[in-house]
Amino acid sequence: MLYLLLVLFPISMAASAFVLRKKSGLVIFMALGAVLAEMLIAAQIPLDNPSLFLGVTLTLNTLNRMFMLLFLAIGGFAFVGAWNLPHGESFVPIGLLLLSQVCAVLLLQNPFISTLLLALSGLTAVLVMVDLPTDTIRLVGTQAIAAALKYMVMMVIAAILMYIAFVLATIFRIGELPGRIPLSRFILALLAASFSLRLAIIPFHAWLSDLVEHAEPLVAALVITLLNMSSLLVLLVSFQTFPTLLTDNEGPLRMMRYGAMISALIGAGMALGPGSLRRTIAYLILYDCGMVFYGLSSVSSIGLAGAVFGALNQTLAVLLILVSLALVERPDGRAPGVVRRDLLRRWPVAGTGLLAGGLTLIGIPPLSGAMGRLLIYQAAVENGWPELLVLLAATVLALLALIRIANERLLGPSEDKVTPDPLMLGETELDRPAPRQLAPEPRSTAALTLILMLICLTVGLYPGPLLTTIDGAIRELAFIRAL
Repeated sequence: MLYLLLVLFPISMAASAFVLRKKSGLVIFMALGAVLAEMLIAAQIPLDNPSLFLGVTLTLNTLNRMFMLLFLAIGGFAFVGAWNLPHGESFVPIGLLLLSQVCAVLLLQNPFISTLLLALSGLTAVLVMVDLPTDTIRLVGTQAIAAALKYMVMMVIAAILMYIAFVLATIFRIGELPGRIPLSRFILALLAASFSLRLAIIPFHAWLSDLVEHAEPLVAALVITLLNMSSLLVLLVSFQTFPTLLTDNEGPLRMMRYGAMISALIGAGMALGPGSLRRTIAYLILYDCGMVFYGLSSVSSIGLAGAVFGALNQTLAVLLILVSLALVERPDGRAPGVVRRDLLRRWPVAGTGLLAGGLTLIGIPPLSGAMGRLLIYQAAVENGWPELLVLLAATVLALLALIRIANERLLGPSEDKVTPDPLMLGETELDRPAPRQLAPEPRSTAALTLILMLICLTVGLYPGPLLTTIDGAIRELAFIRAL
């Protein structure tokens, strides 16, 4: 069965990769072959053709297949980046395990099993966060371990809240409890809190900023792109399974929109303040998470299309930003802790990728984030001009934060030009040591950065086919027709 092959094949390849993990080149080739095979299998599965296995329904719709192919491509890009960028010793086998779990989440239409798989994927991600670095004798830092523990606790709490909400929605009939708040409102509040934890909506955001600050960029990219966005699709399945949670909760949905707006505004504001390059990038990601969650909370066809398009854009932008970040952090012979202000001159491809990824995340034309942001703005107009103004203010703050990063870290004058001292008496040029030659950007990783930038630009210039697919998938959702 193709469904089982899609889930079990990466697990078998992960076991083989773990045994051979010391041979990094061979393991990366194996992982890339597994990813390509998974993409071919996913493309062969017929859409909306459910299959029953051990009492569990497996199916694949248009939206889930689109994200499955995207997640597999993101995993392949991450494995290519592992050629030259820092990562853990078991990064590739754990990455394959995560891809297997994400594929299972996308195939399942049972919210209870999806909740357990999301919890399992969160625990699997902890393993890659505390994995020993390759080709080094140093151990994992205490701050990285603390960030991993914080993430694990947050994901366990999110899974518990999610499971309680689904149990209540299944056992009890949606309605009023005597002398208490409506049960549907309580269930929706549990779901909102759970998915806010997973999507890092302020004030449940601390794990994401610590993850980006202290974990390796490739690790943070896998966690944010694969696990956060698969959570978004599970939320859509939840609305599809329990549509009555939306029809009777106009007030709570409005509060969810307000919370998303505040999260986007605060995230952009924190990015504008002083901070390290990594933490500023983390705050920009928080801003984008708030914008995506606002589209989800609007529960309209335009808002949901904007959220899905924004989620797709976030996977591309976050990977581009974090790969570029790992490149600009490569050592160049300077003492540790020295802050460079000419990163664009020193690492031209990586510096350009950092800027392009930031603009994509914020939604500046002609990059891929513009269409999703426009749809979210249209959904905000339907809910009132004040909401649109708040979202626009958040976008302006985020753009100013990106300009601050560019001014402070990227666009400074070259710091590699050293004026030679005059020759001493009796000294010749041959007596002096050869000037230090700075290593260029690794070709494979630079090519990966350029490919990601090209994809963002192509999607931004020609969003029509992708938008048509997303819009058709959104309009087929039962709760959209009910609303």
